[in-house]
Amino acid sequence: MKKKSVYLQKYLAIALLFLASACSKIQNGVTSQTEDQKFTVPKMASGPQANLNYGDTILNVTYENGTLNSGISAINPTNATATDAAYLVSPGATTPNYAIAHKVVYGDSGYNSDGNWRSESDAQQVIAARYFPGDERRYEFSVLLKDWPVWNQGDPTNESNLFQLKVSGGENVPLMIRAQRNAVRIRYQDVSTKDIVSNLQPYVNQWIKFRIDVLWTTTTTGYMRTYMKLPGQNDFVLVDEKTNYATFTGDVNAGNIGYIKWGLYVVPPNSTRIVYHDDIRIINLNQAPTTTGLIWGNSIPDANPAYLDGPYTLTSNITNPTAYNNTSHIYIHPNIKYQAAQNIVYVNSTNPAPNPADNVIGTPRSDFSRATLTAAGLSSGTPGPAARYLVGGWVNAVSAGTPSVFDPTAYYEFNMEPKTGYYFNFSDLKFTVLRGGTTHPNTFVLRSSLDNFAANISAPVTISGTTTPTPISFNASSLTNINTAITFRLYAYGATTTSGTTIVGLNDFQISGQVLPTP
Repeated sequence: MKKKSVYLQKYLAIALLFLASACSKIQNGVTSQTEDQKFTVPKMASGPQANLNYGDTILNVTYENGTLNSGISAINPTNATATDAAYLVSPGATTPNYAIAHKVVYGDSGYNSDGNWRSESDAQQVIAARYFPGDERRYEFSVLLKDWPVWNQGDPTNESNLFQLKVSGGENVPLMIRAQRNAVRIRYQDVSTKDIVSNLQPYVNQWIKFRIDVLWTTTTTGYMRTYMKLPGQNDFVLVDEKTNYATFTGDVNAGNIGYIKWGLYVVPPNSTRIVYHDDIRIINLNQAPTTTGLIWGNSIPDANPAYLDGPYTLTSNITNPTAYNNTSHIYIHPNIKYQAAQNIVYVNSTNPAPNPADNVIGTPRSDFSRATLTAAGLSSGTPGPAARYLVGGWVNAVSAGTPSVFDPTAYYEFNMEPKTGYYFNFSDLKFTVLRGGTTHPNTFVLRSSLDNFAANISAPVTISGTTTPTPISFNASSLTNINTAITFRLYAYGATTTSGTTIVGLNDFQISGQVLPTP
């Protein structure tokens, strides 16, 4: 149960952050470790874990808003109580205004926290920034050793931690960047070390940039690659790597989580040390999924387009954490083109008055044939989000013994488009439908815009259920190599009543397959 809880927290928090940001992208191939690989990240950007694209920035701490947590409330600037244990300095490493300074004075209790002489920031409570086995991440940060003294033979040899990739629960620390004597070194969880700067003195009071790429695993299939850019260097240089290496030291089943810390931890006796940090970033290196699976899905009750004055996109609701769950399969593949709907008002609203020109039509989007079908009911009592996707007006039977036939003008529809450079291979489409009564339409067919809705994608599906939600499925494996927008239409017919309004409802849908890069 602990494992399930940890992952649920992780995914829900990531979903909460998704719509808050536009994601920056990294060039394909991390072998080109140049300074030109920059990330434009105005805000934190992420989505459900599977919704992270390669190169999306998960955490971006620049201190440019002038606060010790960089405006991210879950970041803890320090547990040390001294007023100057953490403070802002100017200028920053690459940004013009601010960086953070951490200070430790040995022997002064104001700089003693968590059982040692330390002042460190951490992102442990930034749930999106946590890491788990299977995550592939890039960690970037800049460090300035402020007035760092020369170490002489006979001086204390205490190592000072400057950055840590931690695992909770007291587990071995997977990686630490440390200063000891006159060197900068890496220390790993197996206690092995590597000096990456033999003499730090030429770089005191100058910014040193680090980049660490990690595949987090509990087996010997992971890696850690550390790159560094010293003052005067144009590019990042690989300074150490471990491959075929178990990188995650904890046990997710026991509730262990991975997180980052930066600051100053441990200083030599009777000394004062100060270190600056800036541009702390976490970047996703996991590739988008290419295996067959869910491409786009949603639970319809979270938003009802039947009461809106124009086509409505459900994607503006799909990452709402109160709606996101595995049961309703709310998801959008990261390589589907996305545009949120905007300024949509209800048909029956008076302030503002409905105006289709106000609408920004989103993609992907769902709708129904408004010329033939109308809203048929409310589950919440009010129009709009939380109402039910339930429409009426389907064709009635001509006579009691002759069920209604296929009507090409009455349908639900779903429009989606791959991003430039990608294509769809569809496998199947699933829907959960219901009928307003035993005489309402009971047969469903699926068609697509690829042939202008001329032919059924697979055989019709007939159900016997009525108001009980009933799952139906269509094989779409014949639809491959689709690199343009596509619209699916779900038709219903087979009503046996000759009068009254027939109703067909839709509770959720799942469109599955692959989204692959164009060769």
